[in-house]
Amino acid sequence: MTTGKWLLAMIVTLMVAFPVLNTAQETRVGGELWNRWTYEIGKSAVDSSNVLRNNYFALERGYLDIRTKFSEGTSTRFTVDMFSTDMAGFSDGAGLKLKYGFVDFNDITPIPDLTITAGLQKVFFGTIYDWNYTLIGKSPVGEYKISSSADFGLTANGFLPDGWGEYAFGIYNGEGYKVFRRNLKDNTDFAYLANLRLTPIAGITVGGSYMYNTVEREKKLTDNSINDKYQQQNLMAGVARFAFGPLDLWAEFLSKDVKHHTNHSIKDYTATGFMIMPIVSLYKLVGTDIQVIGRYDRWDQTDNAADKYLRTDLIGGVNYTFVHDASANPRMQLQLNFTNRTYDEDKSAASYANQMKDVKQVMLQLKYRFSATIK
Repeated sequence: MTTGKWLLAMIVTLMVAFPVLNTAQETRVGGELWNRWTYEIGKSAVDSSNVLRNNYFALERGYLDIRTKFSEGTSTRFTVDMFSTDMAGFSDGAGLKLKYGFVDFNDITPIPDLTITAGLQKVFFGTIYDWNYTLIGKSPVGEYKISSSADFGLTANGFLPDGWGEYAFGIYNGEGYKVFRRNLKDNTDFAYLANLRLTPIAGITVGGSYMYNTVEREKKLTDNSINDKYQQQNLMAGVARFAFGPLDLWAEFLSKDVKHHTNHSIKDYTATGFMIMPIVSLYKLVGTDIQVIGRYDRWDQTDNAADKYLRTDLIGGVNYTFVHDASANPRMQLQLNFTNRTYDEDKSAASYANQMKDVKQVMLQLKYRFSATIK
């Protein structure tokens, strides 16, 4: 999207939104910006020496968020995602995507604490829907492309009685928020999701998610031949969280089972991985809102020997929050992350030999949020 079209889209959005917002009980406008420096070292293809791959500043993300409350039981959210990286097909230094656009209905069923959500919304799978970027990088679900963080669909989500946990059931397009309209012709099947989190005692949460999804059509529209890209995917995530005192420990296990057409020669496979992430707050020790974070990921792309890599990520991070809102949530935060990503040379594909895919990365990010009630 060119700069002119980007500005025009923002103006039209505000013009369309204003009459609607003017009828609401309450309207909040907010946003979030991520200014980041990235420094990355890898191996040279010529002599396997260390070489600088990336060294740049960028506005990685900028979110503009409008939330309205029309009644005690009906509210909406509209979020625009602006970015200066991931710029394939763009030439003007910025891109624009819709991230959320949904309505919550909280009082149309007799079931307590049940919300019906319609529109472009969160995908309630694994850690991706409650991932708050305590570390700069994506959740494992997003990092390993198990599921998109948002999608077009309809969900029933809510809380179990007496604080026992939460649940969600959903039907989505299954292709994420970046794929829409004419592009959906490649897949006419919906994705089906179930998610459950249980909190048996305060500080302990366990649960899991399941999603059935397909990729593209089983047979091509042009000649009814078998589509090589067609997949059936059974996606599963197991999540555990232990939060006691200054320690907040997250763990997640992921499984992606892929089946192709029965008459296709490509071998079916299962990819698996896990994450362990401890977060330690130093506030009581030093009197300042500082967090120390570690993360260990192990990801096996596939058990197919012809197309396989074993990846290990070791990440360390420090967060310093120096501005808070009225509820003590971070409003301005400085984040420093170091990542060491390696691949198993003896088990991964030949292209991963001699540490050619290994990466050492430093990211420094200033993240800040703002919001205000305009009515």
